[in-house]
Amino acid sequence: MKVKAFGIVAGALIAAAPLASFAAGLPAPFEGSSTLQADGVVKSVDQAKHSVTVLDAQGGEASFNITDTSNLPQIKQGGKVHIRMMRNAVISVTRGADGHGAAAQSAQANTVHNLTAEVQTVDHATGIMALKGPNGAVFHIQGREPAKVVNVTPGMQVSVAYAPQVSVAVAPAQ
Repeated sequence: MKVKAFGIVAGALIAAAPLASFAAGLPAPFEGSSTLQADGVVKSVDQAKHSVTVLDAQGGEASFNITDTSNLPQIKQGGKVHIRMMRNAVISVTRGADGHGAAAQSAQANTVHNLTAEVQTVDHATGIMALKGPNGAVFHIQGREPAKVVNVTPGMQVSVAYAPQVSVAVAPAQ
């Protein structure tokens, strides 16, 4: 169901992308995913609600609604855990490294997409891109099909439209 819903969202966003991006020689939009992994200590766990609150090494606190509950019965207060969050996205290049892009697409990026970032590095073999967000933080997105990121280069501006669903798994730390 989640995959089908993402496919519909992705299809709609790709279909809505202005044709100007292709005329400007920019790569076509493509699907990818972002994965965040972190370790921490369990502050609290609610088995019934499938939620866990974790403290990180700096004392920061975050709560997670666990979607993959296979390890949840093993999670106890005070125990060390490993959290893995994955979120699907559609990535659209809005401006080339040379600064050229479609004005219509840039305007759309501010209303349709969740985040605008600059490509820092691209591993064309794996499809993994390091992106620098508006707050200066660097994060990674992996293109589902590495061949679709072949024309993406450092310096390009991209819009990242995240799917509304987040997959969160928790496991005892080893």
